[in-house]
Amino acid sequence: MSENEKKGLESHKQKLQRYYLYGLMPVLILWALLSYGINFMVGLFFLIGYVWPYMYHTPGFAEKASSANYRYSFLGNVFKFQDYLFKRASETKKEWTKPVARLCVPFLFSAVISIINPHWTPLWTILGWAVFEGFVICNKKMKWNLL
Repeated sequence: MSENEKKGLESHKQKLQRYYLYGLMPVLILWALLSYGINFMVGLFFLIGYVWPYMYHTPGFAEKASSANYRYSFLGNVFKFQDYLFKRASETKKEWTKPVARLCVPFLFSAVISIINPHWTPLWTILGWAVFEGFVICNKKMKWNLL
């Protein structure tokens, strides 16, 4: 492995560490408070609303999900659907379409999970999504360069 490849790998690793530290740790603490303070399913729906858009923007996820290994997998197909939504959202000039496109897949996931728990409230999925949108805004304002 050449010196440039080692530096690139180290830089990618540092970016992932910062990405997880700033984006995942505070939300996991909030999730624990919601899960144990209110209800486990509330915490689960909140986490679904946050984690899918977060995972979608993880450095290296797009390459992995679109690789040949994941071509026919559930994850690969959900990624393709999300990618399609983002392409449609980028075709319009409206700013609100991209955040709404980020909400679609978590909303579908939580609707499927609601089959198990019929007391589904979309509020918690929307709240998790709103927290992720807050993370996106903080990323831009504080110049973390994580997304």
